[in-house]
Amino acid sequence: MTAEPRALTLHGLLARGAARFPGRPAVVAPGRPPISFAELEEQSRSIAGWLDGCSDVGDRVAIVGDNSPAYVQAYYGVPRGRRVLGLVNQRLNPDEQLTVISRIRPRVLLGDARYVEALAGVRDRIPSLETVVVFESARWLDVTSGHGEPGQVAREDDPAWLLFTSGSTGVPKGVVHTHRSLSVAVWGTVEGRRVTDSGAYLFPFPMCHVAGYNVLVRHAVGSTVVPTSRFRADEFVDLVQRYGVTACSLAPTMLHALLGHLEETGQEMPTLREIGYGSAAISTDLINRASARLAVGFHQGYGMTETGGNVTFLGPDDHRAGAAGRPEILRTAGMPHSAVEIGVADSEGALLDPGATGEIVVRGEQVMTGYWEDDAATTRTIADGWLRTGDIGFVDESGRLHVVDRSKDIIITGGENVSSREVEDAISTHPDVDMVAVVGVPDDYWGEAICAVVVPRAGSHPSPEAITAHARQQISSFKRPRHVLFVEDLPMTSNGKVAKDQVRILAAEVADSSGERRRSERPVR
Repeated sequence: MTAEPRALTLHGLLARGAARFPGRPAVVAPGRPPISFAELEEQSRSIAGWLDGCSDVGDRVAIVGDNSPAYVQAYYGVPRGRRVLGLVNQRLNPDEQLTVISRIRPRVLLGDARYVEALAGVRDRIPSLETVVVFESARWLDVTSGHGEPGQVAREDDPAWLLFTSGSTGVPKGVVHTHRSLSVAVWGTVEGRRVTDSGAYLFPFPMCHVAGYNVLVRHAVGSTVVPTSRFRADEFVDLVQRYGVTACSLAPTMLHALLGHLEETGQEMPTLREIGYGSAAISTDLINRASARLAVGFHQGYGMTETGGNVTFLGPDDHRAGAAGRPEILRTAGMPHSAVEIGVADSEGALLDPGATGEIVVRGEQVMTGYWEDDAATTRTIADGWLRTGDIGFVDESGRLHVVDRSKDIIITGGENVSSREVEDAISTHPDVDMVAVVGVPDDYWGEAICAVVVPRAGSHPSPEAITAHARQQISSFKRPRHVLFVEDLPMTSNGKVAKDQVRILAAEVADSSGERRRSERPVR
C-alpha cells in the first residue's frame, strides 16, 4: 500500500488529517459554517466523551438523517469511544426504519428532526433506547463541544459501523465492520484509485450506505468533503461551481441526468477533474458523451457492503482506451489493490483457474467480520476467509476482474444461462433507448423469458420489434428479449442502482398479459 504510516482506526485517520491539515476545511455545506480538520477532530473527541455519560462500551448508537456535517461528525465520534454506529436508511418509511432500529437495539438515537419526529413513540417500541438527540438542536451543539476524550478509546479490531445491505437481493442484512476493515478499505482505495487530489469532493450518495466510506478516503488525502442529501442535476452543478469541486462520485444514472442538464443549459464545470462510479457498469456511449462534455478522468470501483468499500479499480487510462475503440475494457471491473485477493469459485467453493466463470470471492482484512446476530448467514457467506459475493464473473490472465452478473440476475431460459447485463449492454446502444433494465420472468415453456424494460429517449417512440431486432444484431438470438415494456422511468434504489426487484414486478405484469403468444414460440438459434 502507501509507504507512509497508515492509521487503522477511524479516529486515527482523522487525527492524521488534523495534524497535517489543521486549518483546511474538512466539511462544507450551504448555510453551515465550514468545519476544519482540527475542529472535526475535536468534535469527534467530544462526541465520544459525551457518550460515556449515557451509554456503555459496545452499545449501539443508531443514526437516521440526510447527508450533513453532523452525520460526518457522528461517523468519527461514535466509534471513537468504542460504541458502534448503526446506520439507518432515511429513505425507508417509518415502520421500516423502526424495524431496522429494533435490530440494532440502540442505547442512543441521533438524527434529523424530520425523521426522529416521524418515529413517534420510538422509545416505547425500542426498550433499549434511552437517549435521543436531534442534530438541529442546541443539544447537539453541546454534544460536539468540550466533553473531552472518552474513558476508553477504540482499538483496531473493535466494531465501528453496523451497515445494512440495500435489500435489492432480499431482506437487508446487518453488516459489521471494524475500524481495521474500514481503514484497510480506505487505504486500499487510496492506492487502487491513486487518490491524491486534495481539493473539494462532492458526495451525493446516502451516507447510510457503504459508499460513505469515500468520505473517509477523501479525508485521508486532505480533501474538503461537500455532502449533499440528494442528487438533482441543477443543484449538483451549483455546488460544483460554488465550492470549486474537483472530484465526485456518481452512479451512471446520475451521470446520465447530469449530461442531459449540461447539454440543455450549456453550463460548464471547469474545476471538475475526476468522476468515480461504482453502482453499475457504464456504457461506451455514456463515456463518449461525458468525455465530449467534461475534461475529467473516470474511475470505476467494484465492491459491496460486505467489503466495506471497493476491492478492484478501473482507472482513467482504461476508460480512455474503452472510448477509443476497446469497449471490452469497460466491461471489466479492473484490478484489485494490494491488500485484497480476488478469486472465482465453483458451487463447492473450490477456486477456479483464470478464464473460468464462477462466483466471485474476496479475501482480505477489509471483509466484514460477519452479519449482525446471524451466524448462519455468516457461515454461508464466509468460508476460510473467502467472502462469497453472489456475483458471477471470471478473472482473466492479466488479473482483471470481469463481473458477468449477479447470480440472481442470471436468466435461465430454455436451459441456457443468459446474463441480464449482456442483454442490457446490447439494447442500450439503440439510438432511441435512454435506459434499460433486463430481468427474467416466469414462462411455462422457457422456464424464464427475457424481458427488457426500456425508457425511450425523449421524443422517440421505438417499437418492441425494433428493440428486439437491434438486440439480435449484437447477441445470440436466444438472448433476445421476448417481452419489451416501455416506461417513463426505472425504479431506483437510494444509492443510484436500478431496483431490479421492482423491475421484476413491472415485467411480470406485461409477461402475464402476453404470455400465451410468447409460450407458443420455439427456439431460434
